[in-house]
Amino acid sequence: MGSASGTLIGTLTVPSTGGWNDYEEKSCSITNTTGLNDLYLVFSGPVNIDYFIFDSTSVAPTPTPQQSLLVGDINGDEKINSTDYSILKRHILNINRISGDALARADVNGDGKVDSTDLMMLHRYLLGVITSFPGNNQQPSPSPIPSPQPTINPNAKLVALTFDDGPDNVLTARVLDRLDKYNVKATFMVVGQRVNDSTAATIKRIVNSGHEIGNHSWGYSGMANMSPADIRKSIADTNAAIQKYAGTTPKFFRPPNLETSPTLFNNVDLVFVSGLTANDWIQSTTAQQRASAIINGVKDGTIILLHDVQPEPHPTPEALDIIIPTLKSQGYEFVTLSELFRLKGVPIDPSVKKMYYSVP
Repeated sequence: MGSASGTLIGTLTVPSTGGWNDYEEKSCSITNTTGLNDLYLVFSGPVNIDYFIFDSTSVAPTPTPQQSLLVGDINGDEKINSTDYSILKRHILNINRISGDALARADVNGDGKVDSTDLMMLHRYLLGVITSFPGNNQQPSPSPIPSPQPTINPNAKLVALTFDDGPDNVLTARVLDRLDKYNVKATFMVVGQRVNDSTAATIKRIVNSGHEIGNHSWGYSGMANMSPADIRKSIADTNAAIQKYAGTTPKFFRPPNLETSPTLFNNVDLVFVSGLTANDWIQSTTAQQRASAIINGVKDGTIILLHDVQPEPHPTPEALDIIIPTLKSQGYEFVTLSELFRLKGVPIDPSVKKMYYSVP
């Protein structure tokens, strides 16, 4: 309190979560304090912090025997969805406090109090990571959340669509139109020099549609023989542009031309990905030829490498009209790269010096 070297009121050890954007809820106790004070968070190493809260430990009332409460259904509409998550978050942040039965239903872990642990568990439930709550006496019957979520079955057939060399307001929009049409999510590996005010609306559309953004370097030249300083600058400048216009930090890197070297691996703190290609950088390939290359080569866990931006004619959007329905009919589900790694149980770990063609 008071300054970065002031009175220490709490200490929290934060081990690695496996990735810069892989968040975990952590908590610690603080010493009794009173009055209005300036608070400083002091870190001894690199930390990516999402938010922090003070929790005075709200106690949930114990329901009477005749009550039948669906834990997690905070607003009492007999559904568990993002509305309940929003209510709980606002309660914990002291924006709108809840009480009575709503407070009892908010204690999803059944420990007699409502705090950030319950919020984390409700979030995991909505993502499909867990299917029930410790604090529930009955199996929840949730309603679907607004945006489609990937399957939680680790044995399901999963595939990740990725697109290189954008963004472009016209060409990327054609790909986004197809993804919207079929309600699938993808990952866009963007080129830093194209991420600017002129493409801001397209970047916003990518993010708002639930797609992921990765790093494809600042330019188009191969990086295998670049100096360490030039490599780090290319990655950092691209990350900064993505952070500015998309509000996210990339987890994945696709090297230009898929060229790698020990120097490149040692100076890029992101997970390298390649993928199954369709020669869609060659203008003479047709939509059907591009689609056939993907459909004939795909397997469970495949990363598909396509391009949203290439010189015209560029029928990759038309190829998606073949690829997506065909693979869906074969039992595949389309997920982002982060979802593919998570659902396959593979850590997003930049210290693993390899380039993933598929997961695992």
